[in-house]
Amino acid sequence: MELWLGPSHRGSLFSSREDLHAAWLMNRDRVMAAHAKWGRRPMAWWEFEAPFPRPSDRERSALFEAGLLGVEEREQLVAWWRRQFERAYEPLFFHCEGPGRYFSGAVGRRKHYRWADIPRSLLKEWAAQRRRRGRTIRKPATTVAGETTPQRKGNPRLPVWQPGGSMSHS
Repeated sequence: MELWLGPSHRGSLFSSREDLHAAWLMNRDRVMAAHAKWGRRPMAWWEFEAPFPRPSDRERSALFEAGLLGVEEREQLVAWWRRQFERAYEPLFFHCEGPGRYFSGAVGRRKHYRWADIPRSLLKEWAAQRRRRGRTIRKPATTVAGETTPQRKGNPRLPVWQPGGSMSHS
């Protein structure tokens, strides 16, 4: 278990760093197969093999940016990160950081992205895609006589307030 999670609060079970390293070499494949998933690595991997120190709160994105994830693991994480990115744009989205600590809008999205550990490179790419989608120019609708009618802005499924206090769907 120490190879996976690191030493307990009581200290290491190994008498020396050399003993710990020998145990890692002997059990590496089994420990990696069991615990190197979803952008996480066992503590012994960080101790003996990692090309940089373990980031305390951005492990997944650090491994992604460094190209240290397997193909399947990378695909799974990118799909999950994309769902988290899109979720932050849903109506009524908020991010909770504890009792009474709710955030929405841009602040809520940033906090949610940090919680989900979405790599900055993906955030930049996906944000640019959202901006481009928002700039799509719509072709004006034409009537039978060839006159153009103004396009309604906003969500076409929501009712529109009409003069006189009535609501209609367009």
